[in-house]
Amino acid sequence: MSYLLSIVVPTKNRYDYLKHLIELINDFNNNEIELVVQDNSDDNSEIIDFLKGINNNNIKYFYSTELLSQGGNSDKAILNSTGEYVCFIGDDDGVMPNIVEVTRWMKDNGYKALKAYKPSYHWPGLRSSYLSTDSSGVLKFKKWKKGHKIMKTANGLADTLKKGGTSINKLPCVYHGIVRKDILQVIYNKIGTYFPGPSPDMANAVALTQVIDDFVYVNYPVVISGTSPKSAGGLGVLHQHIAYIEDVAQLPRDTALQWDKRIPKYWTGPTIYAESVIKALQSFNKNTTIEKLNFNYLYAWVSIFNRNDNKIIFLNFDIKYPLIVFLLKIKIFVYRSIFFIYNRISPKVRMSNVDNIKEAIGICQKFTIG
Repeated sequence: MSYLLSIVVPTKNRYDYLKHLIELINDFNNNEIELVVQDNSDDNSEIIDFLKGINNNNIKYFYSTELLSQGGNSDKAILNSTGEYVCFIGDDDGVMPNIVEVTRWMKDNGYKALKAYKPSYHWPGLRSSYLSTDSSGVLKFKKWKKGHKIMKTANGLADTLKKGGTSINKLPCVYHGIVRKDILQVIYNKIGTYFPGPSPDMANAVALTQVIDDFVYVNYPVVISGTSPKSAGGLGVLHQHIAYIEDVAQLPRDTALQWDKRIPKYWTGPTIYAESVIKALQSFNKNTTIEKLNFNYLYAWVSIFNRNDNKIIFLNFDIKYPLIVFLLKIKIFVYRSIFFIYNRISPKVRMSNVDNIKEAIGICQKFTIG
């Protein structure tokens, strides 16, 4: 059977969230979608028992016992997909029922990749240490009107390089986005992976800029970004998204050995993103030196958002232009403060006591304008 869209979900030891996602897709009852679950859990007996109660041939389950990196498990997920288009999400994320309609619209208009506005949902049990706010069971989003615009990938890459590899906002993505499978296959056929870097989302986003000239952005939700206590995003909210590279099991085995010397050799969100930008670009041109990446911006960003761990992160690391980094820290601090205040006062829907991703999607469906 041929599918219009494959929703691919690499997962490991997080069945509490995965079950909700499987039930969500099953409830869609749509034969144009296949759900590809790529499982690398230590013991899969729990999900096998659960799947026995799901009578849906469009839900494909694959299990691998070999020790895989996050990127390796993600590669297997896409390789096992058969849809004309691919949407990559986490097991704690969700998709809106309009995703088939949106994918069909992409096809009719010849769009190769799509990115969309994302509501954010924090699963129960997730608490933030930032300003002591409680994020447990909270769904946040702004009201939206239907609309779209075309984004140039060269402009998006330039913005990412200017910001030291810390931002993925203006890049096309298969993660939380939709990309035509044959476009993804161009990347895989050239470099042997869809994710040429330690952070799959950033690595694929940068790789896409090398094979397509533009993508479409829609300002209404197609995917809801879920954050659970066990996710990397959840650790980021708790300010625990830091570790020695060698201690992070989800990274490719050679990550520490291949690490770029211009980046502090420590696992944080921005350092992994920056490393992935470099590795993705070098996978297409091994001789590129990535001189346009603003390393000083990266150092300033890491310093601001990991200030309690700066002594460890920057241990034995030489910053050549400390004055520039200091001035950038001031600029970033002021910008983020303004953004934080704006975020607090701007009109936004905030729903509490939302139990799961299915409930979050049901709420979002009621708020479309136009």
